[in-house]
Amino acid sequence: MELQKSTLEAEQKLSAPQKKFQKLCQKIEQEQVRLNEWQTAQADIQARASREILPTYAQLREIIFQQIEQLVAQKQQKMTAAQLMKLDQKIEQLCLQLLRSPQISAEHSQFLTELLNSYGHHIELPDTDEVDLRSEAETDEENAEPSAQDRFESDESEQERLTQLKLESLKHFLCEEYDLDLDFFDFQHDPLDLDDFIEKFEHKMREQEELHFLNQLYGKQRAFAEQQIAREKAKVAKKQQQREEAKKLATQSIKAIYLKITALIHPDREQDEQKKQEKTVLMQQANQAYEANDLLTLLNLQIQLSQQHNLSFANQQLKAYNLLLEEQLETLQTQVDDIIYSFDWSQFLYSNRKIKVQDLYRKYQQDYQHAQQKVVRAKEILEQYQNLKELKQLMRSRYVWEMHSEMM
Repeated sequence: MELQKSTLEAEQKLSAPQKKFQKLCQKIEQEQVRLNEWQTAQADIQARASREILPTYAQLREIIFQQIEQLVAQKQQKMTAAQLMKLDQKIEQLCLQLLRSPQISAEHSQFLTELLNSYGHHIELPDTDEVDLRSEAETDEENAEPSAQDRFESDESEQERLTQLKLESLKHFLCEEYDLDLDFFDFQHDPLDLDDFIEKFEHKMREQEELHFLNQLYGKQRAFAEQQIAREKAKVAKKQQQREEAKKLATQSIKAIYLKITALIHPDREQDEQKKQEKTVLMQQANQAYEANDLLTLLNLQIQLSQQHNLSFANQQLKAYNLLLEEQLETLQTQVDDIIYSFDWSQFLYSNRKIKVQDLYRKYQQDYQHAQQKVVRAKEILEQYQNLKELKQLMRSRYVWEMHSEMM
């Protein structure tokens, strides 16, 4: 944010906290622009995927289902025992592959389940009578108009149940990922707050890692390591305390900063018409920032106006504000990273530089082309399965036959 040139005086020499403040402001503005770019790109890619990639994979699932039907039909033809065994293996493989997809229809799911059970699997099908009874009960419940309180309690109860299921699933995942026992999660946490659980889990993991590290040391080495760990923890705790104090100070200071700004730039006190117009614009910015509780904009205005009017700005107070700006910058960077790594980059090569929005669009194009290629290949395989002579030819080569798998 820049004041008009006609209102600027010769700049004073900036103190270290002022320099840091300006640098942080610049970085925050850059990171906000970057976050907006990634949010826009994320929404765009998700919309394009709904229009292009998802229908492509739906088409692929349909073709693979047709492959299964064709292979089942070909079993009626004259074949050797070895060829029939290969067909059964391929049918079983494709069925399991399709069933892994949650997007398959109920009709296809039932057909595949019955087919797999005929091969010795034990996949349970929903009881038709139970489904009918449940449907009737659901219909009766729908006809009865629930009260607002009932709907609220039902929604709240369902949300709690889903959160508990997610928590249990997360615990089992962490057990497998880190080779833990369920007893590891004996720490206190909010049972309905996943963020609280993850924070407590990470804290306990750090403690375990520290203990494991210290147990490998003895004597002076261990004492020195314990001192270093204690110092790091003290630094983190002090930084957190400073940030908490800065937040309190900021909450108390927003109105005071706003009043100081308005006292300096009130347009009604300006005789020069051009400067009056400039100060009117600044006053509008200050009013908007105050209404939005925007400390960053108000501080920026106050610092620039203090320089213009040769007024001092308390460096100690500015240091506290810089702590808040550092936290704001970290939050913005985390939000950007959360968006970036919500996408799978495992099949996409890039250098050690920061991933850019253009990389996401290139990755999406590659993914889309890859999905289209899978559909083309699946159609070619289906045509080969439909021709008995070509099907037998495929089965002669173990390498070629095994390549006709994992199409999803």
